[in-house]
Amino acid sequence: MQSLKPILYSVKIYIKVIRVFLWINFFLWVSVSTLSAKLQQDDLGDIKKRLGIGINISLFEHYWTSPQVLLKEDISQKIKNISDAGFKTVRLPIAFDIFTESNSFNLQSQIIDKIKEIYAQCTAQNLNLILTYHYGKLNDSNTFSQIERISWIWKQVQRRFTGQGYSTLFFELYNEPVMSGNLWKSTITEIIQNLRYEDPNRIYIVGATNYNSLDDLMAMGKLPDNKILYTFHFYEPFIFTHQGADWTDNKTYVQNLPYPYRRNKMPNPYASNAPKRSSTAYEDLTQYPFIATNEFIAYRLKAIASFCSKNNMPLICTETGVIKLADDKSRKRYLEDVIFDMHDLRIPAVLWDYDDKFSIKKNEIEIEKYLHKWLMRFRN
Repeated sequence: MQSLKPILYSVKIYIKVIRVFLWINFFLWVSVSTLSAKLQQDDLGDIKKRLGIGINISLFEHYWTSPQVLLKEDISQKIKNISDAGFKTVRLPIAFDIFTESNSFNLQSQIIDKIKEIYAQCTAQNLNLILTYHYGKLNDSNTFSQIERISWIWKQVQRRFTGQGYSTLFFELYNEPVMSGNLWKSTITEIIQNLRYEDPNRIYIVGATNYNSLDDLMAMGKLPDNKILYTFHFYEPFIFTHQGADWTDNKTYVQNLPYPYRRNKMPNPYASNAPKRSSTAYEDLTQYPFIATNEFIAYRLKAIASFCSKNNMPLICTETGVIKLADDKSRKRYLEDVIFDMHDLRIPAVLWDYDDKFSIKKNEIEIEKYLHKWLMRFRN
């Protein structure tokens, strides 16, 4: 037994050394992982700053138009005008499903070629580009097949851009989902994993269910991926921003609503000739004095900004705007309030849209001619 004591002592020393070595490696791994996550967050923060203020070009999501007609559209002059005006980002919604080959998930080669052409034009004008999957068919009852479809469609796009544009080209994986919150979270997580397997560096943009609701984004929380920008859409108060919209006329039939609220400027909703009138619309009108104010807008934006900051969720707004049917003074004031509030909260904002139903152009006058101050502020 006496002869075993030196051996046992050596074994104890060896075990202690191994334990110390393992603890050192563990702490190094934790430190490196933490630093890596911080660097990724810092990188996303820099990218957020460069996104600045952007604008949507509404065209390729027009599923009611022939794909062949859409593919012939030349938007190079629009892109140049957008850059000249001082915008930093173009968001391009695409109804990918209408650009697939018959009875398959395969994209027509022409749409990918068109995207590459537009990306080159944006790059030449020092603009970032966000590609967005619009008008998908995802719902609570078809997630299995749609996960496969959406993943494969994005993989085809992603493969054409592998190794390029990681700080200037972004994929917004699905626009305005409408499904249960938990199911959406598991669905988008699986789609991200399918794509991330092939490209570890691409930055994806993800919003929440209920049409990219900011409340549902807070309910969803952070996803298990460190290269995501989180988005929400902001059209509050909806009855103002969508007044007169024929696709939501049961809620927005009342027109000539002022912003901010002015009692003596309010229209008589009972005098409207709109064919549909919902109780929700009347309820919204009773709340209008409180929600059609900059104080309310600031309150709503601060809530989502604070939540995302606390949870390390880099935040952007990929849609905000006012329908052209609103009067010019109200549109101007609303956009100024929203953009300045987002600027103060460091939320990049992308307006909807350049020249369609929410156009920033009226009588061919660009928005910078009457909202010059906030455009200049976002240039810096």
